[in-house]
Amino acid sequence: MTAATDEKKSKDKKNKDKKSGAKKGIMIALKILLVLLLFLVFSTITINLYVVLRGRKGIRTAEEWRQEIVGSPEQDPECILVLGCSYYPGGEPSPMLKDRLDRTAQLYRIAPRKIIVSGDHTPEEYYNEVKAMKAYLVAQGIPSEDIYMDHHGYSTYESIYRAYHVFGVRRMTVVTQTYHLYRAVFLGMSFGIETTGVAAESEDYYGSVGRETREIIARNKDFLYSIFKPKPAKDADEKVSLEESGDLTDDF
Repeated sequence: MTAATDEKKSKDKKNKDKKSGAKKGIMIALKILLVLLLFLVFSTITINLYVVLRGRKGIRTAEEWRQEIVGSPEQDPECILVLGCSYYPGGEPSPMLKDRLDRTAQLYRIAPRKIIVSGDHTPEEYYNEVKAMKAYLVAQGIPSEDIYMDHHGYSTYESIYRAYHVFGVRRMTVVTQTYHLYRAVFLGMSFGIETTGVAAESEDYYGSVGRETREIIARNKDFLYSIFKPKPAKDADEKVSLEESGDLTDDF
């Protein structure tokens, strides 16, 4: 056997060992990636379930809400917080928003309470959810001075944060659709607010499957927010008293 042959065999063996090592490295990396992926899926599902189960404890029907207030005055909410969503250019609320506002009006008629409408009001006048929300409620016969506008409720977390820090709320009822209500009630509880929620829906909404999927991600995000409680993008140092007229917040 020549020296050249030995050298060739040695090189072949080294190449084979390199390929084998590379394959083992890839397999290890894939296993680690799979474990991380499974952990991510498991934690996402677990957190989502935790938020739903915690939030569910505070959800009431309109009738249960009425009976609870009558039977337990100490649980009487200071206000009803209705969370905003889109409206049409002419000011007409979208079906989801209309259901939220109709439910809020129903609760107000059962037991009149201060109402906070919280939503997106961009600096430009062309998009102002809270203005449309208040106008709709006033048209339903609710006194304007009982409706407070939170112009910087750009997210569910910000609406709850501002209810606590800006409006000084410590007992409240939140109104929104069921899928959203779990998270809203959970966030209220995380701030130490005695929070109940009443669902607002009378029909199936377009795109409900995609909305539910996005909500799972949002629940995980707000679970983290509930732990660290970051300040919202808009400064929340201003204070609003629910003892004063809600009309003072029209241009707040």
